[in-house]
Amino acid sequence: MGEQLKLIVTELQKEPFNKKYNIISFDTLNGEQLLQVLNDVISEIDPKHKIDIREENLEQTTIRLLGVLRILKYKPPENVADEFRQGLVQGDKQVVYPVLEWLLKSVPELKKRAYLAKFLVKLDLPPEISADADVGDIYEQYDQLIQQFKAIHKESEQIKNSGYSTAELRKDIEEMEHEKEIVGKRIERMQRRVEGMPNIEEMLEVANKLRMEKEKEKELNNQKAEQRNAIQHTKQRIQRLQKQVLDVRQAGVGATPEGLMQKLDEEVKVNVYIVKEKLPQELEAKRKGVESLQAVLSQPALGADDIRNLEARLKEVQEEIKDISKRKNVANDPMEDKLALFRQQAAIIGRKKATTAERLSDIRTNLIATQEEVKEKAAQVQSFAGETILRGDEFKKYVTGLREKSNIYKQKKADISDLKAEYGVLERTVEILRSREEALIENLSSAEAEKGISGFRETRDNLEQVAEHKANLDDLKGETLEDMSGLVHQLTMKISERKARLAPIIKELRPLRQDHQDLQIEYDERKSLYDSTSLQLNSNMSKLDTEVKSLREEILGSESKYHVLDNQTKLLSNWQDLVQQEIKLYVSNKPEDKKKSMRDKFQKIISEGEKRGKALKDDQRIIRESVNDNAKQTKLWSDLERLFQVKKECMERANQMGGATIHRTAGTETLVL
Repeated sequence: MGEQLKLIVTELQKEPFNKKYNIISFDTLNGEQLLQVLNDVISEIDPKHKIDIREENLEQTTIRLLGVLRILKYKPPENVADEFRQGLVQGDKQVVYPVLEWLLKSVPELKKRAYLAKFLVKLDLPPEISADADVGDIYEQYDQLIQQFKAIHKESEQIKNSGYSTAELRKDIEEMEHEKEIVGKRIERMQRRVEGMPNIEEMLEVANKLRMEKEKEKELNNQKAEQRNAIQHTKQRIQRLQKQVLDVRQAGVGATPEGLMQKLDEEVKVNVYIVKEKLPQELEAKRKGVESLQAVLSQPALGADDIRNLEARLKEVQEEIKDISKRKNVANDPMEDKLALFRQQAAIIGRKKATTAERLSDIRTNLIATQEEVKEKAAQVQSFAGETILRGDEFKKYVTGLREKSNIYKQKKADISDLKAEYGVLERTVEILRSREEALIENLSSAEAEKGISGFRETRDNLEQVAEHKANLDDLKGETLEDMSGLVHQLTMKISERKARLAPIIKELRPLRQDHQDLQIEYDERKSLYDSTSLQLNSNMSKLDTEVKSLREEILGSESKYHVLDNQTKLLSNWQDLVQQEIKLYVSNKPEDKKKSMRDKFQKIISEGEKRGKALKDDQRIIRESVNDNAKQTKLWSDLERLFQVKKECMERANQMGGATIHRTAGTETLVL
């Protein structure tokens, strides 16, 4: 709760909320103030909810908030729908805090969801209204528009997420237009070059074939790459299958027909025991449990006196059972009954068989579940064409593990290098000390030789070691003999005391063991009965819980549907009022009412549009008629311009040469060379 409250206060202090709360002040808010904060957060996500809840009825506020949370797909805790609604009405902190935390963590996504909900949440029409043909057609158009909106919104999101901005797109368009102009000019130049060339059609056909062959070559290269990938995947699959075959063969090494038959016999015996002994016992126990439960259900309700009588009767029966067991134990002394030990062993073996059978059934169920899981994983791996691909969280865990291992490897490598360096230093130190020891021993030997007592040091060390060893052995011998005699005496005394003490206890223990076995059998029976009863009660409780949950969900759905239908009814009534008002204005003979009518306004707009279209068509016809004349006039002016250009070039050339003159007369010019 502390971390949750801290997160809420921190987010409310940021833009666009700008709340001046701290943890203490926010925690002291009452229910109405908390609901207002929740409404402010929701209004930031969807502005149409920006109101003061004090001006609104509490029931309307609750319905509105529940509707908004349903649209935003908030999931309250399961099985607490009534508590959640009541807590939201009262502004309970345990309910409002989780909602605020969920809203503040993902405000942009929720804004987008609220925006889409205005267009994608369909209106639920009552059957009597949707049966109308006109309403059905309009609703079908409405559905088509929703689907169109979904497609356009998806394309818009793809364009936004593609990484292209408007400026980049404009720049790309300008560059493409520039390239288009360049290509157009190049095409014009090529057309001018090839206009006079022979066999132009054949050359174009050959160029077209060359281009098609290049495209085919590109497709073939792509197919070749795909085939290579398929071959690689097939090789990996073959290697995996070969490995599986090798594992199976290795597992079958050393298997003989006798061993396999023995294994099959053991499995058959186990299955026979389960089918003929274990399952009938379980069925009988469950049948008895059902009969006892039916007997309990068939009996009338017991009062306090009946319960006391039953308890007294139970005590009497228990006393009788104890007396009978005592008489039986006295009559059948276990020392004289030679079969008692075998009965005990048989009971122990039977319990072991039962527990082993239960373990075997559990292991088999786990094996079946594991095999199913392995099949699913194998199908997934096979869908990836033999490759194991890590994605998402698994890949992140794998990368994190690799990083941790690399860090550990680096650390261990550094430790090893340090230890190697230290080992080198210590080894060098040992060598130096050994050399010094050898030098000291040589000096000592030379000194002993000078004094005439060579080998004195070695002889003294040997004598000291022998004397010390002999003293230790003597001490150990004395202590060992004394200890052994004392231990033997103590053990004999203790054994005799224990025998005297255990004799009456053993006599008392023999009937108690028999009682323990009987009680164990009774305990096992009652435990199985208890387990079956509790399992049945739990199953009944789970069914009731599911029914209650489904009924609560149905109530919530019905309430939300009621509110939606109420809003639709209000909307349709508003439309009906507008239609009736339009009909009144249409039927009225007053000119001022005609001006207010939407029909007249639309007709005026249509007539003005038709007039503008007619004028544009006239302009288009005039332009089409004058196209040929304008083209001829343009050609004449271009020819005249070329003629003047030629004259100018001739005059400039004549001025340079100095031998040409021009005779001008009225309306003519003559160039004389």
